[in-house]
Amino acid sequence: MPEVQLHVQPRTKTGHQGAKTLRKAGRVPIVFYAHSEPTVPLSLDAKEFETALHRKANIMDVVFPDGKVRKSIIRGIQRDPVTDALVHADLMGISLTEKVRISIPIVLRGSPVGVKNGGVLEQLLREVEVEGLPLDIPEYIEFAVDHLDIGNTISLDLAKADKFRFITDIHHVVANVVQPKVIKAEEPVVEAAEAAEGEAATEEKAAAEAGKEGKEGKEGKEGKEGKEGKPGKEGKEGREGKEGKEGGREGKPGKK
Repeated sequence: MPEVQLHVQPRTKTGHQGAKTLRKAGRVPIVFYAHSEPTVPLSLDAKEFETALHRKANIMDVVFPDGKVRKSIIRGIQRDPVTDALVHADLMGISLTEKVRISIPIVLRGSPVGVKNGGVLEQLLREVEVEGLPLDIPEYIEFAVDHLDIGNTISLDLAKADKFRFITDIHHVVANVVQPKVIKAEEPVVEAAEAAEGEAATEEKAAAEAGKEGKEGKEGKEGKEGKEGKPGKEGKEGREGKEGKEGGREGKPGKK
């Protein structure tokens, strides 16, 4: 197991403002605690901590300013949800003769035969909680997946745990190979667009026909009124002519 060291410094200022000042200086505020010991506020270099995390070591050596070294495990890490920068961490001092519970990662090795046949490998469990003596707990649990074909699964109970025990349910499925999912998202969109275009065309046609009928009806009505009005004019002139003729007849006898 590779040795990972974290050099810590005491924190004189606590609280939000003190933590903010530390982060600006490139350090991460942490707390260190152990069984039957008071909690101690500390800080460590952010780059050194990130390097230690990438090495995926379960046990780390926390080096204090006075040179004292304590075997420790990480109990919690907080990161910024936007930048993913380290915000805070909890370290717990441990005894190599006392059992601890920690979470360790699961690593898949190999290329499944099912993937070569067109399937997709899914990892359903990425870490597992275990209990045991610190030096008996492995850095990770490894599974070989070369033999997995489409429809095959591998579960946690296939892993060996001689010197430690699993806290996570051993029947939990770790990985499987499944058929790829085919998503037809474009066809309903095209059909909906065509239906919308058809409805729009139908509405435009109906509106055009309605406008045409309204125009013809208006013209027909005006034509009818004009036709009826012409005889009425002629009837007026006829009445005037008739009255003049009758007056002439009446005046003729008076001349004799």
